[in-house]
Amino acid sequence: MEAEAITRLTEGLQPPAIRAILVQCLTGEVAPSVTISRLLAMEGASTVRAAIDDVTHRAATLSRASDTMVRDRVDELTQIFIEKVSELADVGDETKNRTGPGLERKSRP
Repeated sequence: MEAEAITRLTEGLQPPAIRAILVQCLTGEVAPSVTISRLLAMEGASTVRAAIDDVTHRAATLSRASDTMVRDRVDELTQIFIEKVSELADVGDETKNRTGPGLERKSRP
């Protein structure tokens, strides 16, 4: 039953490498945090977000009553992705706003 649910939620996801990693997560083989790290190493955040959004939408619309475990894994994956992207954005903002020796722009006389 679980394999059937995972197939429904991931069928046709592109690229295939992203689908394979998501399947591993939804089967419980790989933790959501590891999944997200792997996905972000392969693709940009927008591609990863689109794939996770797609799976989340499918879980909301295609799930059956017996799919509770898989839906829980999708929810956890979504939550961790949101937290991870937020952390990445914070780090990016700090890097942009940081000033230090050699980072300030000197004015010309």
